[in-house]
Amino acid sequence: MATAIKRMDDKLVLPVGATHFIGLDGTPLEPIPPGVTIRSSRAVQLEFMWQGRRFTESIKGVPTQRAVADAVSKREVVLRDIAHNRFVLEHHFPESRKVKKALVQQREKKQQDGRTMRDLFVVFLDRYAKEHPAGKNTLNTHREVISSQLAPALGEKRPDELTKDVLIQFRHSLREKKLSDSRISNIMTPLRACLNIAVEEGLVPRNVALELAPTKPKKAKAVVLDSAGEPDFNEPLPTSLLPQYESAAKHADPLDAKERAAVLGKLIGQIRNIFLFAMWSGLRTGELIALRWCDVDLERARICVRLAFSKNCFTNTKGRRSRWVELMPPALEVLKAQKKITGDAGKWVFQNPRIHDRWQNSERLRVHWIYAMKASGVRYRYPYQCRHTYASMMVSAGEPTEWVAEQMGHLDGRLVAAVYGRWLRRPDMNPGEHAAMAYQREWTDLVSQVERVDVVCDVPELDEALLARGETDDDSDDE
Repeated sequence: MATAIKRMDDKLVLPVGATHFIGLDGTPLEPIPPGVTIRSSRAVQLEFMWQGRRFTESIKGVPTQRAVADAVSKREVVLRDIAHNRFVLEHHFPESRKVKKALVQQREKKQQDGRTMRDLFVVFLDRYAKEHPAGKNTLNTHREVISSQLAPALGEKRPDELTKDVLIQFRHSLREKKLSDSRISNIMTPLRACLNIAVEEGLVPRNVALELAPTKPKKAKAVVLDSAGEPDFNEPLPTSLLPQYESAAKHADPLDAKERAAVLGKLIGQIRNIFLFAMWSGLRTGELIALRWCDVDLERARICVRLAFSKNCFTNTKGRRSRWVELMPPALEVLKAQKKITGDAGKWVFQNPRIHDRWQNSERLRVHWIYAMKASGVRYRYPYQCRHTYASMMVSAGEPTEWVAEQMGHLDGRLVAAVYGRWLRRPDMNPGEHAAMAYQREWTDLVSQVERVDVVCDVPELDEALLARGETDDDSDDE
């Protein structure tokens, strides 16, 4: 059957799908050999098997009879080279998509092989900024620990060089710097995230940082002995029996009743209101600045703390946990007074009276606090002690530590008990009084027998059989 003939530069052009060469009169001639196909008006396709796979490659150009004949010869050369195990794809088909893709992959792999942890730190920070637009403070923390700790120590290393031993040594070096457990955790968090990115990009097979034991708070302080092997006989009493909370307990320095009255007596207006409210609500300074009227429920005498202002930006509360705070009468009266001052605007509960808008930052509020402390003659403590004042008042009044923890936004009452344990008893409370009454006769007799003279007690010889049993009075098995 005759096939339509196209002419281009006086050369016969075979149509798409042609199976035979064509004579000048349009009659079919010999068939086109298998493996050569015309699938486009702009190229001739070759098909062959190599390394157990089917390959199709195109030779660009108008499919004239001459071009198809050249493609047949090309395929014969390809098959011959394959048979003699000397076929190289890029030599025969330098414009092949597969060749170009392989070159791109090689180039990318070469670039990736040269990537360092410093490069991954940049990628991590960029991703975190895009994925957590509300976490600006956390992002700043990540930036700080990367620039101060991670980049100097690990920035020039490749991800595959960070073995488990290297990371263990790195974390050990952080402990040698006397960094706190929470600080070390803040440093390891972006490191783990960066190694996750390395796994995603195929730079390492697994994230070895995930195989490390978690950084846990120390359960006990090491016993310090002198050169003679004896402890310090002038060791001060601890502020907390839990080492992970000792720093917080040491910094808790609340104001007593006289100090509170003296400081507040030097303040007026909204400034007095905000500090009075801080002492009776336990809010952080950033939470006070960000408190809105939509967060206040005067009917139920409570507020919802769900926003904070820190480092010049609005953010979630610490721990990203909103909480209800039940208002004591002084705090409730402050909000009723503020309602008359700032309620009509319907925005911020507490305003800077100079600009009739929210406080721009905690520093401007602290200026008034410093003035009041100096004017009242009260020993200076920073404004955050208002929060410690609230907590100490609540626990000393006998409120449950779990309730106080919930009010302050802590996960449980352990921190409250550890940090504010010194105020768990009021001066008018006498712990153990009921027990003393119950056992009065017994302890009265025992007290009368208390020895007040130092004498030597002769101990008879001990039975060797008892000594051989190895019984001891130590507490090595105690939980």
